[in-house]
Amino acid sequence: MKQKTTGKNNKRTLYWFGFIFTMVMLGSGVIDSWLKGGWWIRPIENKWADMRIFLPQYLSFFSKQVDFTSSIGRYYNRRADERVTIIAIDEHTVKGLGYPFKRKHYATLIEKLNKAGVKAIGVDVLLADSDRDDKASDQRMVNAVRKAGNVAVLVYVNPQTEQLQHPIKGLGEAAGIIAHPHVEGEMEASGQVRRVSLFSPKQNYTDLAIKTRCGKNCSGASLPLLAMGTYAIYKGVPLTELEKRYGTEPKRLNFRVPQDRPLHPAWAEEKDDRMHSSVYRHISVRDIMEDKLSKEERTALNGGIALVGSTALGAFDHYPSPFYTAWPGVELHANVIDNILHDDFLKPVSGLLVTGLMVLAVWLPIMLAGYSIKVISLASAGFISALAGLNFILLIRLYDMPYLSIFIAMLVPFVFVTINKALIEGREKKWIKNTFGQYLSPKVVEVITKDPSKLTLGGEKRDMTAFFLDIAGFTTMSEKMTPEQLTTMLNNYLSGFTDVILKHDGVVDKYIGDCIMAFWNAPLDQKDHRKLACLAAVDCMGEIARLNTDLTQFTIKPSARIGLNSGPMVVGNMGSKMRLSYTVMGDSVNLASRLEGANKFFHSKIMASEYTYDEAKDVVEARSLGQIKVVGKAIPVKVYELLARKGGMDAKLAQLTDAYNEGLEHFYKGSYGKAQKAFKAALAVEPKDGPSAFYLELAEKYAAAAPKDWDGTFNLTSK
Repeated sequence: MKQKTTGKNNKRTLYWFGFIFTMVMLGSGVIDSWLKGGWWIRPIENKWADMRIFLPQYLSFFSKQVDFTSSIGRYYNRRADERVTIIAIDEHTVKGLGYPFKRKHYATLIEKLNKAGVKAIGVDVLLADSDRDDKASDQRMVNAVRKAGNVAVLVYVNPQTEQLQHPIKGLGEAAGIIAHPHVEGEMEASGQVRRVSLFSPKQNYTDLAIKTRCGKNCSGASLPLLAMGTYAIYKGVPLTELEKRYGTEPKRLNFRVPQDRPLHPAWAEEKDDRMHSSVYRHISVRDIMEDKLSKEERTALNGGIALVGSTALGAFDHYPSPFYTAWPGVELHANVIDNILHDDFLKPVSGLLVTGLMVLAVWLPIMLAGYSIKVISLASAGFISALAGLNFILLIRLYDMPYLSIFIAMLVPFVFVTINKALIEGREKKWIKNTFGQYLSPKVVEVITKDPSKLTLGGEKRDMTAFFLDIAGFTTMSEKMTPEQLTTMLNNYLSGFTDVILKHDGVVDKYIGDCIMAFWNAPLDQKDHRKLACLAAVDCMGEIARLNTDLTQFTIKPSARIGLNSGPMVVGNMGSKMRLSYTVMGDSVNLASRLEGANKFFHSKIMASEYTYDEAKDVVEARSLGQIKVVGKAIPVKVYELLARKGGMDAKLAQLTDAYNEGLEHFYKGSYGKAQKAFKAALAVEPKDGPSAFYLELAEKYAAAAPKDWDGTFNLTSK
């Protein structure tokens, strides 16, 4: 009763935890946070996203035969598109040309880039202030930009006032497209930018206070990000059309992986073997100005896209990235262009799918709480592994699905269930030991403790064997001994019998004065319960012989009677609401008790019914006692006296048994004279053999007056 109540309460606790934790996960905006780059889930998922980026390199490190970077990179994690180049205002450039740049240097740079065949140029430098020292420098840049016709320049949007800060006079009108550089609107708490809006959701192109040469191709469009503006020039597609295609909703970056390249490849003759790590190819502005370009660099520029930006230390806007703690903002724009070129921005999977997976993750450990921790662990590990596989499959198809947050959604309930289960099982094991430790063998208690599911409590009908042992003549002994002596003797004998029963995996049900009640095949299944009970009965007789020899302090040497029967019985916790006992009930139990008493009729020691003996005859030696009807039973039952373990009879007992069996055969054939002779021979071997004496007396009686219409059944009139 107590265990059932505890089980129900524990289930209720688990279900309430699952419900509350599910509400916490969903109510805290997990899905919305993931979809919109929220404050807590994105940093967690970013760790997983970064691991995915580096996975091909990890795999390639362990397997030199397969280039995982190339194979996986066909779907995601690509190398940078060679058409996109960073025109770097690097330390080498600043050292030679100074910084900030004179406008005339930009003019020269644009002219040289166009001469090199660059198709689109994006200037990721805000040119809002006029060159005070050289006004002609401003005009020269404006002229160069106008002549090129393929340059995107920046306007600055004040984040507080949302006012536009335009470039120097004439530059906006000369530019092919005006764009903004702002990616900080999608910046995450870590400072990383992993999502960008290709068009401003607030600023319209017509809001510009200048008339741009973009004309009707830009009219009605939102203000583009520099990457989108440069791409529009490269493809020659109107902004309005691109905005219809991409919209203003943030796009998730599909990051390209870094590569090591020579820092100044055209300096090979100067033996400059320094390498530079970057995602996109960097070409120094000064190298371009001085015409020191390698063949590879010239090839990359021809027909490509050039983004001009600062990479010199302390002179550029930078953001953390999966690869670098400080990533130049111009590379971020290059990555965006690369994603547009390949149309491989990552797409979020359905929020409904994520919600379903998260709910499943929360409830899977809870629903498996009834199983072992091993099963729960394997099932949870299988789910997480399958989820990781699904994550990568979706990623190959350019879908970004959260993983670590779902993992956490499972981890917390898993830990809760595991700890709860450990506590419950600890209490359950303690309860089992307290409840069954006194009357189950340690081996059986250990099995149940390790796997309580094997323990079935409550009423259950099973095929079982019941065992009753009674110390003969106890009442007479109690009259001849002091209470202290009687208690000591009784404890010694009952302890010895109990040890034998437990040794044969029996359950000691109860002690009734000088009687022991035991049973087999509960709470654990015991296929050979009849054999175990019979062996226990035989060994108990050996135990009483040992005790009678060893306990010399007692002058009275008791004997014992045992009754055994097998059949359907009801087993379980029975009693009152206040006090329960794990016991057995039923007619088969009552018959075992009657057989213990029936030993008095035959003067036998161990009486087993045919329902027990028939399946145990290969492990014990026995002799038939006949067929009886006990009090309260109408159906006769054949009974046997167990004598020893199979093959364990000594010569004297074997001689006795042979003579007895011969006499019994003659007796039931009606040859009472021959039966008397055989029983006398048995008694000559062992004068105290009760069954031989019983049948000898009966044979003599029947020889004088044979019974009429006797079917061979003895009707016992007392218990």
